[in-house]
Amino acid sequence: MKKNVSVQAYLPPHLAAWLDNEACKAHVSRSQWIGSVLLDLFQGQDLRDEARAAAKRMQRQLTFLICSVDGLLAEHPDKTLRDRCYEAFRAKVKSQRGGGEQ
Repeated sequence: MKKNVSVQAYLPPHLAAWLDNEACKAHVSRSQWIGSVLLDLFQGQDLRDEARAAAKRMQRQLTFLICSVDGLLAEHPDKTLRDRCYEAFRAKVKSQRGGGEQ
């Protein structure tokens, strides 16, 4: 079994009182409460990193899709179709903004 390592921190009285209160509410020691908060923080950081990577992947895919659709519309036999799609998109964005330009 691994032995935990002691880490000491000096806190202002109001923060130490808050820490004691939170640990008491959770029915754990101060040490356990701080350890769980730190563990949650690091695990949360991993989730945030994964979310950022997923958002970047989606952004690249959306860019590809937008370029692809634009190219298809540009080569469509109905030369007004592309302009009508852009106008419909502009109207939708304008309505989502509440009718005003931003």
